[in-house]
Amino acid sequence: MITKYPDKKLSKCSKQELILLLQGKIENQEKLIKRIEKAYSSQSSMLIDFQSPYDQGFLDGMEAVENVVKNFYHYEEDEG
Repeated sequence: MITKYPDKKLSKCSKQELILLLQGKIENQEKLIKRIEKAYSSQSSMLIDFQSPYDQGFLDGMEAVENVVKNFYHYEEDEG
């Protein structure tokens, strides 16, 4: 997998290079979403017993970030 864009213009890339770039982009999007979900769920499970206003605000913010990223990438649960 290509992990960074080539130095040449994308219009001069081979079909295989473009396919690898797109696959890498999709994999990175999925990894980002999974990391956000993991951070949110681990933090929320630690705060089940006691939630200060700060903790609740943090969890609300993490949930908002998760939703923004999913909507931005048009990610659907059944795809992953």
